[in-house]
Amino acid sequence: CTEDIRFLRRFIYNQEEFVYFDSDQGFFIPRTEYGRPDADDWNRSPEILESARASRERVCKHNYQIYKPAAIDRK
Repeated sequence: CTEDIRFLRRFIYNQEEFVYFDSDQGFFIPRTEYGRPDADDWNRSPEILESARASRERVCKHNYQIYKPAAIDRK
């Protein structure tokens, strides 16, 4: 069921995740103190948040239909 799909976008620098977007939360979450300024800026921007939130519909649901037969129905 596509309602259970979760979109995560991770931002990594020097092999360390510093901020990520979680579609279940609906905003950017800092993983380190270095990620806090970016997360704060992006969370204050309605355009960036709207785009990130729409990614679940735009990317995940489309790909779910493509990969579902191989990933889920194969059991």
